[in-house]
Amino acid sequence: MSSVPARENLILMPEGTDIIMYIVLAPFAAVFLYGIYLRLGSYDLRLIWSAFKSSPSGFIKSIIEFAWAQRRILRDIRPGVMHFLISYGILALFIGTTLVFVDYDILRPLKTRLLVGDFYLVFEVLLDAFGLLLILSLVYALLRRTVTKPSRLSYRREYLAILWLLLFIGVTGFILEGIRIYLRSPPWSIYSPVGALLAAYIGGLNVGGDALVTVYRALWWTHAVASFAGVAALPFTNLLHILAASLNVAVNKQHAKAPGLLETPFILSKLDLEASLPPVGISSISDLKPRQILQLDACTDCGRCDEVCPALIAGTPLSPRIIVQKLRRAWWKRRGEDLFDSNTFTLDEVYACTTCGACEYACPVLISPMELIVELRRALALRGSVTRKGVETLSNLARARNPFGLGQGERVKLLEELAQMGVRRVEDEESVETVYWVGCMGAYDPRARQVVKQIASLMVSAGVRFAVMTSEEVCNGDPARRLGEEGRYQELAEEVISLLKSKGVKEVITHCPHCFDIFSRQYRDLGAEFRVVSHIQLLHRLVKEGKFKLAAVGPLTIHDSCIFSRMHGFVAEPREALSGSELREPRRSGRQTMCCGAGGGNYWLDIKRAKRENLHRLEELLETGATTVVTECPFCLAMLEDARRVLGVEDRISVKDISELLKPAEKS
Repeated sequence: MSSVPARENLILMPEGTDIIMYIVLAPFAAVFLYGIYLRLGSYDLRLIWSAFKSSPSGFIKSIIEFAWAQRRILRDIRPGVMHFLISYGILALFIGTTLVFVDYDILRPLKTRLLVGDFYLVFEVLLDAFGLLLILSLVYALLRRTVTKPSRLSYRREYLAILWLLLFIGVTGFILEGIRIYLRSPPWSIYSPVGALLAAYIGGLNVGGDALVTVYRALWWTHAVASFAGVAALPFTNLLHILAASLNVAVNKQHAKAPGLLETPFILSKLDLEASLPPVGISSISDLKPRQILQLDACTDCGRCDEVCPALIAGTPLSPRIIVQKLRRAWWKRRGEDLFDSNTFTLDEVYACTTCGACEYACPVLISPMELIVELRRALALRGSVTRKGVETLSNLARARNPFGLGQGERVKLLEELAQMGVRRVEDEESVETVYWVGCMGAYDPRARQVVKQIASLMVSAGVRFAVMTSEEVCNGDPARRLGEEGRYQELAEEVISLLKSKGVKEVITHCPHCFDIFSRQYRDLGAEFRVVSHIQLLHRLVKEGKFKLAAVGPLTIHDSCIFSRMHGFVAEPREALSGSELREPRRSGRQTMCCGAGGGNYWLDIKRAKRENLHRLEELLETGATTVVTECPFCLAMLEDARRVLGVEDRISVKDISELLKPAEKS
């Protein structure tokens, strides 16, 4: 044995083992490469190349941030660290095996070595450290799946088999190291601390050297075949997420930058009426786009989406995790059956979604179950299979141009009331650059009308130059789009865009998050380029300018709007606007807020719930001990007011829009 530290490869194996090993490895490698070929073909390499070419830095940054640094996985610290250590334990062992291959099979025949001297000693220390962390993390993972069993996890046998396989590979690797150190007694064994401890234990067993060599050789082959099998299985099991997740976070990085943004499948105004409608929605696996297939394969089935889904918490049949997994299994089976005729998905399951984006924001690898659900809805809407209340809502939009089915009389009445308050009307002005868009809820819901008047009054007192066109407003189409009726949405959108352009409007102020999202993002595909300002942005600015001050109130808690906070990041603005108050944060706040249950058209639908989302949410808010819930959305306001009545806590807590807590500052 050389006095220079060096890696001893196959030292206890018969001569020719390396040749036999590569013969045995060949079929495993062939299965692996064939599986990778199938998967990459499904994703469409042109899609991946296009994503890279459009923004190389964004492509690489997304992989580093979400796949390598595992930023979202580490939000849940204990399982996050577990997954992080398993990932990097496997990576370290893979790199170690690769270096051994380079050292023994490439450099050795060239009469040179890599794993010698100090480099080899560092290599051994690191490999032992990462191997030990891997084993400890795998044991923790197995305990979670067999003992503690968190409710969010899926308990398929495949996942246990993968964990046991990885644990077997890790443990046998250390046993092999221990036997080798015991039999060879290298002077540098201290640099393999785990192997050295095992060697000391083996020495106390009083097993003969020949017997240990036999055990070593049998275990070496078992370890090798298990490792080869794990590699071959990667493209055909949940291990595929190792590859797919990295590609998905790069290709679908918009789910981190712009959560909740829906794809526009066609532009209605540009359609050739003689031609057939382009593919819309997902009714069979043939409708899946490569970008969506990549999302399915990236899913680790971790259940973080389920943990935050308000519809699942409320007891509906919807599970965003199961939606993704059903589509994934259907894709892997390659059956062309209709997903609805085969009862793979049901109406209640698909329409229970509130499209709040909580699942998308929670997903560690940027999958959007919400996007897939809206695509399923589009397929259902195309065939006319919408829930009864959904059909009624869409009919109201077509007939009355609002989801309530009410006439324009209420809009006209509100316009007159606003005019009496000193608010300018668009029809009285030669040109109007800024319009306050009241929206359907603001026009037809009595409680929301109070908020409209309060906001208008504040803007007038602050000298904000704006006008209203309430009597001419029609629904902006958001309910239709959320229900899957893209054609009706675009018809209403074009009407609204034309109306605003005809008046010369450049800026839109809105107090409704749904209106804000539609005007600021969803209309972009249709050519609209309005500046859009939410009332919380406007009020925040005016408070900072000293125009408003906080009215006298008790302890407050904020119910963040899903759209404003999660999708647009407006978290600091309402809190700074209420600076000086006694603010108490609920368990779920900011971008991790819980939906009130009105989104996704569910304000008008009738999907059965065991206990509605607004009741769950108000109970969370009550836990803070606040006496006032601050809202930012007319739908949230209505849902939480209703929950207050149902729970019988009207004397304990009030619900107010943020504008109702502000008043003009006294002029000095």
